Amino acid sequence: MIEIAVDNGTVKHQEESLFQPVSEVALGPIFLGDVPSHRDQPASTREVTGFVGCIRELQVNNKDIYIAGEAMGGRNIQNCDTPVCQHLPCRNGGTCVSDAEDWFCECPPLYSGRLCQFTACEWSPCGHGATCIPKSHQEAVCLCPYGRQGLLCDDAINITRARFSGNDESGYTSFTAYSSIPSLSGYYEFQLKLTFADNASALKDNLILFSGQKGQGVDGDDFLVLGVRNGRIVHKFNLGSGVGTMISDRMNREIDIHTVNFGRSRRTGWLKVDGQRNRTGSSPGHLAGLNVLSQVFVGGYNEYTPELLPLGSRFRNGFQGCIFDLEFRTRRDGKFIALGKPEGHPNSGRSVGQCGVTPCTLVTCRNGGTCVDSGSSVYCQCPFGWKGALCSETVSVCDAEHRPPPLCAHGSTCIPLPDGYTCLCPLGTGGLHCQQAMAISDPFFSGNQSSWMSFPPVSIRHRTDLRLQFQTLSPEGILFYTAQHLSARARDFFCVSLTSGFVQLRYNLGSGTKVLQSTNRVDTSGGTWHTVRAGRKGHQGYLVLDGLEVKQNDTEGGMSTLDVATDLFVGGVSDLSSISTFAVENEPVGFTGGVRELVLNGLDFDLTETGALGGANVGDWDGTACGYKVCQNGGRCSALSGVDSDTFTCTCSPLWTGPVCNQSVYCVNNLCQHESLCFSTLVTGSYDCFCPLGWEGRYCDKQVGLSMTTLKFVGKSYLKYRDPKFNTRNLRYTQVSFNFTARGNEGLILWMGRAEHDDDDYLAVGLQAGHLNIAVNLGERLSLPLTFRNVTLCCDKWHYLSISLNSTLIQVFLGDERVLFEDVDPFERYVAMNYGGLLYFGGFELHRNISIVTSGLFTKGFAGDLKDVRLYQDPRQLQFLQNSEGFNVYKSNE
Repeated sequence: MIEIAVDNGTVKHQEESLFQPVSEVALGPIFLGDVPSHRDQPASTREVTGFVGCIRELQVNNKDIYIAGEAMGGRNIQNCDTPVCQHLPCRNGGTCVSDAEDWFCECPPLYSGRLCQFTACEWSPCGHGATCIPKSHQEAVCLCPYGRQGLLCDDAINITRARFSGNDESGYTSFTAYSSIPSLSGYYEFQLKLTFADNASALKDNLILFSGQKGQGVDGDDFLVLGVRNGRIVHKFNLGSGVGTMISDRMNREIDIHTVNFGRSRRTGWLKVDGQRNRTGSSPGHLAGLNVLSQVFVGGYNEYTPELLPLGSRFRNGFQGCIFDLEFRTRRDGKFIALGKPEGHPNSGRSVGQCGVTPCTLVTCRNGGTCVDSGSSVYCQCPFGWKGALCSETVSVCDAEHRPPPLCAHGSTCIPLPDGYTCLCPLGTGGLHCQQAMAISDPFFSGNQSSWMSFPPVSIRHRTDLRLQFQTLSPEGILFYTAQHLSARARDFFCVSLTSGFVQLRYNLGSGTKVLQSTNRVDTSGGTWHTVRAGRKGHQGYLVLDGLEVKQNDTEGGMSTLDVATDLFVGGVSDLSSISTFAVENEPVGFTGGVRELVLNGLDFDLTETGALGGANVGDWDGTACGYKVCQNGGRCSALSGVDSDTFTCTCSPLWTGPVCNQSVYCVNNLCQHESLCFSTLVTGSYDCFCPLGWEGRYCDKQVGLSMTTLKFVGKSYLKYRDPKFNTRNLRYTQVSFNFTARGNEGLILWMGRAEHDDDDYLAVGLQAGHLNIAVNLGERLSLPLTFRNVTLCCDKWHYLSISLNSTLIQVFLGDERVLFEDVDPFERYVAMNYGGLLYFGGFELHRNISIVTSGLFTKGFAGDLKDVRLYQDPRQLQFLQNSEGFNVYKSNE
């Protein structure tokens, strides 16, 4: 019997009955991730690729196996650090962005700082390197560095016994940090004295001292830590093979000053508190040296997020009380040395005061305010109606405490003005206080009101083709913007804007800003709809305004991919200060005018309150329900007046009908069956039924037999096949073969790949001007399309085609003749084709443009017959009625 369960799910098992005795066998070594190439492997596993990912907590026969420490060997194993972004460190709605070396937070409007924790701190009033945190959107609190105290940290303080206040309201801890101690490997011993603050939380879960690595996994997670948890002192250490733990008895609260001695010699540690008996413990595994080179932190941690500390060393809060007479030694027979010698001071610190002294003696809070003491940091907690550092100012007109309160509707943002306030309205609302629901058919933007719309990003990495129509009431303004990050320092970006009445395209692919400008100015009276097309293919850009084209004369080359990740912004940006300084010629301003069409790489965006991802202060161009694309196929829109101003009627052209003129008059009473699609034939004044796979006939009323050995494609056809064996394929070796006959000079025969994004891997086969055209992408479009021009493959003649891709080496056989043998990437930057288990034959889904999906490699669907399709070395040809979907694919009568 064999059993398997995943994520504590239901156990599944399979049994096989044996009717003869079976002897026991001895198994060889256990391999994780892959099997070395020099070892014999069962035939069934030789084509299986190695695992990519992380493995931890391995058990065999209920025995824990320390993967890194007990392994006999290995190769190419890396530390599996948990990305900081998984801990969601960003505050106030910030988005965490990480790469291999660092991480940072993209902050929403009104917030700044590494964790998006600052609002009033953009122009920090704090002195002497203090940490500024927002008390409100307009007020700041200063967390003082070591040796400073007061409202702005201007006052010096002499610290002989350090007082720590734990976590403040913003989540920061008070701490001191001392230089690393390089000789802790074999032995360390610390002794210190401490007193606890007079509150219950001081003994619950608090960090006293820590030194260690951030990492976890193969590189070790060495650390030493001292803390208090539930009234007991805890000493832990990890040498890289597991945690050793010592816990004291409960603290005697009648003792005012507690004495703590703790240390470690190789794998054995100890802890002695006050007059309690000595506690000892050992770390598991065979490692005996402590690999710690970080600073020694006392009382807290500099970027206090417990999840950033190694597992086993995490305490929820910083220490609350006083720590003093802290000494250490690194030899059993050595002398104790005060931590921080010879200078006697820590390298850094935050919110550390002098034991028995409160900075509140220096501050007088007015109007009933209460002084809050956070170590050496201090601020006033103000009563209702008051604010400011000393509670001497009344609340802002936009504060909820203001009487009367601001009238901005829920979801809108109040912005104070010199003579009152204004309301920033979210998309779909309007009016003085954003209290009115608003339908948008063609959006109207106002630069004075900082209006904008945003849409989800689409793939524009290799090429960008933007088309939009606009009317403007201002010679300046941003029409379209996207970038690598919302930051003035963003490297890659793509921006279309108005500058002094000219349309300007600016983009940066990482090797400098390219600028194209229209030759003519636009009409700024709001009386002309302008059409602009802007884009780039690789590093070459173009700009077309009302049919007049400006091309970039660039022979220098440079980078050819655009790496952007922000939303697509139209009419402005949510925070104009976060636009790249190179994206506009002058100061960035929002667009003022209307936009009625936006098409990016063939994707037509819905410019309405329901189609956009977000936005603010966007109105409707003419204030009616009629818009540029409300009535389709040339229909004329008429707004209906009356109680419901959001209604309209469409007057359709003779060949179309329906509420929005999107139904052909020939398809109104169609007879198409079995979920087939009706398409009108305007030339003959009738309609055709596009049949789903497995049906045929005039009205798709005849079911195809149990098998379709030869498929007939008519040019507007596609078949999408899902490979059921995808998870067992060796993606470094791809093979496909088939017979085909064509009835035209153009057409996509096979697309092996997901066909969702520009960077998806693919193998493409088709005809171009009657010649065989093949393209391969293994990750970066490193090879150009390969065209075999010696033979014309049209028409009505059967051809056998076999293609194999071995790593980066491609071979193509046409009949018995090898017509292509080439290395598509001699540098082997990518060696596997991850086609996602999908194969398209004849074209793509009917609503998708073949030229756009293939980036111009092919322009038409395949017209012809196809049979004998085989993948890899499968003995059977594909069974098309299984694992498939499609339209307009029929059984051929060859």
